Amino acid sequence: MSVISTVLIPIIKLWLRSQVEAIQNLEINVEGSSRQILQGNILQATVSAEHIIYEGLHVSGINLKANEIHLNIAQILKGESLKLLQPIAVCMDATLEASDFQQCLSSPVFLEAIHKTEAPEAKTDAEIRALIEILVDKLGDDFTLEELTIESGNCHCRGSFAIAAT
Repeated sequence: MSVISTVLIPIIKLWLRSQVEAIQNLEINVEGSSRQILQGNILQATVSAEHIIYEGLHVSGINLKANEIHLNIAQILKGESLKLLQPIAVCMDATLEASDFQQCLSSPVFLEAIHKTEAPEAKTDAEIRALIEILVDKLGDDFTLEELTIESGNCHCRGSFAIAAT
């Protein structure tokens, strides 16, 4: 077994789990030679998970992909916390079942983003699309929506965003 599979991936999983209220079937794949990765240079990483809850936002499934990730691996191996040394671009593919989207409507994060104090009604696909478009507009240049499909209240979106260095 490599240091990557026995040390790095469990550390990243632990950190990701600490960032959310709930998550299932979390899978992480890290690409690059062991030497590159131990130096903190990850060529590509993919993350997939199901049934995520983040600040009251419910997501049925998500796939994330990023290239050229630079982490403080040497410090992590000495017990320090994970840090992103340079910003990264992330491609996202997310699915929300109708019930997940309805739960998102009452999330404080969602309500704040759409400037509402109570959960709005969103029963039709058109109403759901309108709310998602307001939310995406509020994200501004930080998120680029490439595809949005809504059918029978189920949502699928594909887009990209940046994560700042920490």
